Amino acid sequence: MEKQKYKILIADDEFWTREKLRQMIEWDRYSLECLEPARDGEEVLKRLEEEEPDILITDINMPFINGVELLEIVKEKYPEIVAFVVSGYDDFEYVRGTFLSGAIHYLVKPVTKIDLVNAIVKALEIISERENEKLKLLKAASLIQDREFSQLIEKEEVPYVPNLSMNSGIELAGMSLMLIKIHNLSAVIKYNDYDMNLFSYNIKKEIHRIIHTDEIIIFNHIYRSNEFIVITELGSRELVKLAERLRIYFSKFPGTCLTFCISGHSYSMDSIHMAYVESVALLMTRTYCKKDEIILSEKKDEMNKDRRNARFTGEQEKRIQNFLKSQNAAALTKVVLEEIGLRRCEKETWGYLEVRQTVKQVMNVFADFAMQEQRHKQAVDIDSLMESADKAVESLDGEAVCEAVQNMIEYLVPDRKEAPTDTMRGIVRQAAAYIDGHYFEDLTLDSLAKAYNVENSYFSKMFRQEIGENLILYITKKRISKAKEYMAESDINLTEIAFMVGYDDYTYFSRVFKKNEGISPREYRNRHLEDEH
Repeated sequence: MEKQKYKILIADDEFWTREKLRQMIEWDRYSLECLEPARDGEEVLKRLEEEEPDILITDINMPFINGVELLEIVKEKYPEIVAFVVSGYDDFEYVRGTFLSGAIHYLVKPVTKIDLVNAIVKALEIISERENEKLKLLKAASLIQDREFSQLIEKEEVPYVPNLSMNSGIELAGMSLMLIKIHNLSAVIKYNDYDMNLFSYNIKKEIHRIIHTDEIIIFNHIYRSNEFIVITELGSRELVKLAERLRIYFSKFPGTCLTFCISGHSYSMDSIHMAYVESVALLMTRTYCKKDEIILSEKKDEMNKDRRNARFTGEQEKRIQNFLKSQNAAALTKVVLEEIGLRRCEKETWGYLEVRQTVKQVMNVFADFAMQEQRHKQAVDIDSLMESADKAVESLDGEAVCEAVQNMIEYLVPDRKEAPTDTMRGIVRQAAAYIDGHYFEDLTLDSLAKAYNVENSYFSKMFRQEIGENLILYITKKRISKAKEYMAESDINLTEIAFMVGYDDYTYFSRVFKKNEGISPREYRNRHLEDEH
């Protein structure tokens, strides 16, 4: 029978230690229940029979019954309980005594979030070996790592981090951070049955298999599912070897492209946020093409020196504005895709940042025009199309970028209506029905037009005429609608819901959702819960 929640009991005679451990993790988010902490070993023994905890976290030096004696009793009477020790002592005899008494982990105070997460994950892995729900527990343990470690690279979470001891297994002074960016997840997601937690667990398992060491921290960014972060003492040479072996693993997924960004050595856990920021900056220096790339911190200036030319000029901006006013779609397409050169961005090996900035500048001109023309009712659609273009840039696919720009042009300067044939009308209806049932897939104008053997621009035009909605906006609104259903009808966490409706980046999903609904996903769910009560 499936267990709904796994119970954790903390025992320590120091009030502040008990409270710190209890509040360090949001246990409910992972179907874990942190019981009211115990003050000493005697209290633990009285409560074990009635409360049946699965995991015991105990101090060594407690009154009445110390931690070693407590562990010996627990090992004899309650062998199914997984226990680990928290102590201010790092003396070998204490460590040896606790392991002989059945502890799986020995944490030296002060305990940090990394220490606690790693210990809980290890405990869940041990429990999974004897449970029928093994894969489910392993995925849950993986999610704890992802969610809690992701907070370490967010600036506001740094206060959790500074006191790192021997517990985590690696010396975090002088560590390196490697960012692994997967630019097209569609094949990988499909392989993992569109299960976000299974996808994350399997990729991390593969990295562990390749690297052959426990002295490493690996997690999947909880808000950007296409990013994995590796924190390790390994040097650049070893990390490059790891990257090369991961390239071989990912080569079995068609269309998948990777960027490996290896930061310089950091010197304390306080700077992990900056190490991540540095890795993202390295990502901006990569070549814009569908090929894997490994970027080292020391190579950044060398790679960037030839990529400082502005692609978008003031004169071109004025011409775009004039063509928008005259509603000349053909001229707009020629300026943006041909003269500015977006259609050639891969062939001419533009830098990632060059493409990103150029698309942003062009899209801003389009958005400004819409506002000047008093098209305020279209503001949500304009924002959604801009977000879609930004996401297309991340794919490293020049054709997808051009398609996103073309979508905006067609929206602002629609073609004259053309009577569709019965055959075309049927194709459009089939396509809409396919989107309704497969909204979670990587759907683009190009992929759908090819599936129905229709030229891209004609397919887009006929779809808009027949359905009354731009194709990309139709896909977006379908995904947002399904996300709202999941929020209303389940307690699935928001990052998983984003993944389930086709967004591998929660931050991007949140922006799109807010622009469509006027409130964030979290606000929407909270309001729905309030209405129910």
